[in-house]
Amino acid sequence: MIKEAGFGATSVWWEDEQGYPGIKKENMPRMVRESGLLLENIHVPYDGCNALWNENRSVREAEVKKHIAWVEDCIRYDIPVMVMHIADGPAPPGVLKYGVESIGRILRVAEQGGIILALENTDHTSYLRLVLSEIESPCLGLCYDSSHDLLYNPDSPQLLSELGGRLVATHLSDTDGMRDRHWLPGQGVIDWEQIGRVFPQATYRGLLSLEVCADGCWSRGDPEAFIKKAYAQALRIGGLLTRSRPSDVWVS
Repeated sequence: MIKEAGFGATSVWWEDEQGYPGIKKENMPRMVRESGLLLENIHVPYDGCNALWNENRSVREAEVKKHIAWVEDCIRYDIPVMVMHIADGPAPPGVLKYGVESIGRILRVAEQGGIILALENTDHTSYLRLVLSEIESPCLGLCYDSSHDLLYNPDSPQLLSELGGRLVATHLSDTDGMRDRHWLPGQGVIDWEQIGRVFPQATYRGLLSLEVCADGCWSRGDPEAFIKKAYAQALRIGGLLTRSRPSDVWVS
């Protein structure tokens, strides 16, 4: 349905499925490509990502090893970008230098395999700013989440105006400003024209990805109609952000 709606690519949540029928994540890259889609990135689980900053070396080590294993999956399945969180939840992580060191270790493996780490802006953007300021690498950049930007930086939105030069992936969705709704662009309060004014049109060469969910009335309707509407909205905001061709926008 994603392919037939007009999208050229998709992404995969990199965790074993629990539904029925179960589909192993290792089979998904092949399924995506056999559908005629580009697999742009995987989004790895973020439960426990705060451990990257933990003072306890063994706790940090366990989390670093998990992320390195996911990078190795990217190499194994020829997936160019790995989206990850570096901080999550209401309690900020611990010691700053430990987090930078942890991400640096993961990055070294990514660099060796030609994989890009895309760090997503979540509820602690100071940690994101720190890492991107401390580590310069063509294999390390920003995954920009439009709803997170509004929700967690209401007094100073548009993280792109500061870090747009490091943009390597997008998670575009809309919100009511209260919760991370994952609505289709245009359903919420995000000012897409404002984002367009700071979007790095001159430097960003990646694809546009929607990170949206079919909730509310959409969850009771036709999934094909939802995906077609998502494509139409992707084209609309694509014109505001990068003036992309239809094949340059995709849904995750």
